[in-house]
Amino acid sequence: MAVAVGASAGWAVGVLVRGTDDELDELQDELDALMEECAERAEQTINRRRLGGRVLSPMECNEEVGTEGDGKRMTRAMALGSEKHTEAFACLRTELEKLMAGFFLIEQRYRFDQKTGRIEPIGREEEDRLGRSGRSRDLEGTLKPDLVIHSGDPSQVRFVYDFKFPCVKGTPATWRVYARGPYRDQTQGQIYSRAFGVPPGRVEPGRKGVIR
Repeated sequence: MAVAVGASAGWAVGVLVRGTDDELDELQDELDALMEECAERAEQTINRRRLGGRVLSPMECNEEVGTEGDGKRMTRAMALGSEKHTEAFACLRTELEKLMAGFFLIEQRYRFDQKTGRIEPIGREEEDRLGRSGRSRDLEGTLKPDLVIHSGDPSQVRFVYDFKFPCVKGTPATWRVYARGPYRDQTQGQIYSRAFGVPPGRVEPGRKGVIR
């Protein structure tokens, strides 16, 4: 299933570098349509592959199916959500490489200084090194949105998107609420907005329009 995006590559890149507010709004509409299409594709593909189209109950969604890398329980909802994210990311890479290669990042981690409001991209090598050396606590307070679209400089973010894949049909998606750490009791959406300076888009399959 091909994803149709109306913007040309040259126009999209020009807008990201020096576009007017109206042009950025127009590009946002184009990107929103792409996000919705990739989310729906991921939802349908994984549901067919894993469930055969069957609708899960809340109990089935909460059933433990394994453990995460840190030993915490993994529910069926978490496992399906992870697969759907991977499928959506593959869709995004294919389409965004044609539209704006070099101007997007998937699962890019950032440090966010709440005092200065500055963000700093963290390289994948540094992130992996901290994890391997048992210093993952050094990443506490960092942010890792599903997708950022930038001006060519990853610290100058134009758009932010995060995908949500509810397991129980009809359950609306919400922003995660931080239970501890520097953002305790605040939502993911609130922190993304402060850090990146743009309203983050929450993408959910089956819902028309990206939520901001």
